[in-house]
Amino acid sequence: MTEVIERAKRTGPRELSVAVTPRYRFMRWGNRLMVRLLFEVRAEGLERWPAAPFCLVLNHHNGWDPLLVIAVAPATPRVTWFGPKEADFSRGFKNRLMAFFGGVIPYDPAKTTLTSAVRAVRRVFAAGGVLGIFAEGRVGFAEADLLPFEDGAVAFASASGVPIVPCVIVGSTLMWYRRRVVVSFGDPIPTTDARSRAARTALEEQVRGAMLALLPGAEPRLPRRRPLRFLGDLLSGADDVARRRAELGD
Repeated sequence: MTEVIERAKRTGPRELSVAVTPRYRFMRWGNRLMVRLLFEVRAEGLERWPAAPFCLVLNHHNGWDPLLVIAVAPATPRVTWFGPKEADFSRGFKNRLMAFFGGVIPYDPAKTTLTSAVRAVRRVFAAGGVLGIFAEGRVGFAEADLLPFEDGAVAFASASGVPIVPCVIVGSTLMWYRRRVVVSFGDPIPTTDARSRAARTALEEQVRGAMLALLPGAEPRLPRRRPLRFLGDLLSGADDVARRRAELGD
């Protein structure tokens, strides 16, 4: 038992927490309050959500992104997030928070087998949950474009035959106090016929096209006045912040 507890501290929560527990309701309430006080965030297309289970496929700009989605999404069905990098979840505010509330499937190719990750994803879908996965695999800084997709999102959804809901977050690359952020959801895309490699490739292009259609046509212009700009970096890793500054000069 001691060995199991120590492993959980190192690698994060393995319980999927698909159920909407009192702890999750408390976390969600606190998150909504915090996000809406700091930023101006709104959702578009929530009425397009199908009945769970389904896979929510998103772009990724910032460590705030999961919290922004939780702030605008309904309490039920609960979103389980795939892909926080495995670390020592007993250290650091962000890691401790994820370990306390659960609802994540940590994954690191150097430490976690793909088989165990696939089994965890299937349990989410079998329990009637929603899997949230950032398709690009890493943080990108273009608000009007997408990085190449990593393997995973389309494969997970098609293997279980659940629909994919494309989602884009616009406005979270550079954040400041009262920054406007829009979370847009597209129409569900069926995956039941995507069994072959060619079909999955075509499905990935369809998902990518649906996400691009939700993005703005050009990079938004930034205002000169951006109060409390440090807020945007609170939940981003040092490597991502350094890479963003190198690419954008900001």
